[in-house]
Amino acid sequence: EESLPISVTSHLFTTEQNVSVKKLKGRYRNHKPAQVDFPPVPKFSFTNLALIIDTTETSRSTFFFNTIQGSVDDVIETKVTITYEKLFECITSEKRIFLLEGRPGCGKTTLTRKISRDWGEGIILGFVKYLFLIPLRQFYSSPIIGLSNILQYFDLNDLEAEIKGNEGNGVCFIFDGLDEYSQKHTKDGQSWFEQLLRGEVLTSSITIITSRPNASVELRESVHTRGEVLGFLKKQIEEYIDTSYPTNPSKACEIKAYLCNHQNIQHMCYVPLHLVMILFIYDSCQEQKVALPKTETDVYNLFTVMSLVRYYRKLGKKVVLRDLQSLPSSELSLFLRICKL
Repeated sequence: EESLPISVTSHLFTTEQNVSVKKLKGRYRNHKPAQVDFPPVPKFSFTNLALIIDTTETSRSTFFFNTIQGSVDDVIETKVTITYEKLFECITSEKRIFLLEGRPGCGKTTLTRKISRDWGEGIILGFVKYLFLIPLRQFYSSPIIGLSNILQYFDLNDLEAEIKGNEGNGVCFIFDGLDEYSQKHTKDGQSWFEQLLRGEVLTSSITIITSRPNASVELRESVHTRGEVLGFLKKQIEEYIDTSYPTNPSKACEIKAYLCNHQNIQHMCYVPLHLVMILFIYDSCQEQKVALPKTETDVYNLFTVMSLVRYYRKLGKKVVLRDLQSLPSSELSLFLRICKL
């Protein structure tokens, strides 16, 4: 297949363009794995990737049985696993629009942040002059009605004429979280944002979209390539635990033994975000001398409780909570109102 033009890497940038490129790359070089500091994600971890190669397949694939299963976000078409490096070989001048699907918490956002950081460090996508990572949750209230909206988000409005003038050549858009973009913004299918996703505007640009599978069904016919972020396998769960406690291997062994004795909770760990939550809960339960969770419901309840303890400590309050029922009545009423949202 014809490769994307790479001549942009040899262009002599103007001073203004150089400043814009440096601004974007500097923005991404210090990217942490997660957008927020809590729950703590200590490092960029490998999560399994797959290309969807047969959309007519209806039987459940081998990879499906290796990861958590049984939800509306299952992708059950035929897939082949690929490495992170091979992911970028799938992007060509004929296949510019890439949809990456995956269930919540499987690592889609972390992957996009790694892509942008690696571009900022000059490791990947050398032919890309400008890379824009757009968290679509930031546009939930205000729709993306044109290129100017995106450039304004990065405070780079002066690039609009250049990008439009060459139809987006050398530009990569990464839209993270299509499922977090309000459907009321995409009712008629004719907005500028939807045209961009279908490749009808800025026809030389690259577009990577991440989404929960159940939110991207209508987009699948328009994209050139589909992939899936699969989450962890058992070996990677163990590796993640080991690297999370590099100076305390005995504790890592304790956690792995705990998961082996609670298969229902171990099964949750195939979703990376769940594993991060469970490690936080394990540490907090030991510190607070609270019984470890035995069921999935226990995991969510204890995560909520320990998150509240963490919040109170940030306020300088010493609080010991064992369950939500032990919340002070004044705090419980506020918590219940939040739940209703």
